[in-house]
Amino acid sequence: MERDKRQITQAYQQARQMVEQLETERTHLNQELSSAHETLEGQTSALGNLQQELKSLQVRLDQTAGELAALQREHEQLQGEHTSLLTEKQQLEAKLSSLKELRLAIHDVRRKMWNERLTAWHAHIQQVKEADQRQLAEGNRGYIVRDGAPTLGASQRLRVHVLEPQSQ
Repeated sequence: MERDKRQITQAYQQARQMVEQLETERTHLNQELSSAHETLEGQTSALGNLQQELKSLQVRLDQTAGELAALQREHEQLQGEHTSLLTEKQQLEAKLSSLKELRLAIHDVRRKMWNERLTAWHAHIQQVKEADQRQLAEGNRGYIVRDGAPTLGASQRLRVHVLEPQSQ
């Protein structure tokens, strides 16, 4: 019996040690679980922050891509203008390099200036004609004009002297 008691006591001691080890292990696992849970929550919030940051970066990337496309179009347009200006410059240099072409260019400029002056002169003449036509249509309203001055209402009145016939 004593042997059975010892075995039971030993079994009880072993079971108790096992329970203590399991309790210790359980405590340790609970701590690990809580730290893992905290880490998971931290990572979840960090992941949420990263997702928000990713969305804002995508919006900025889209805006930047749009701006880049606009700048590329503007760059292509400016390159086209630059190319056309270079060809125009080369053409003008070729024209001005020869004396004959230079004389023709001066002649063209003079002709353009003369045409502009002639057009302005024609416009002035037309305005004068229109003003004369208006004045002619209005008439002089019964005024008598002598020596370029109206006589009606003038400070100097016309004096009419009747001459008697002279005998011969």
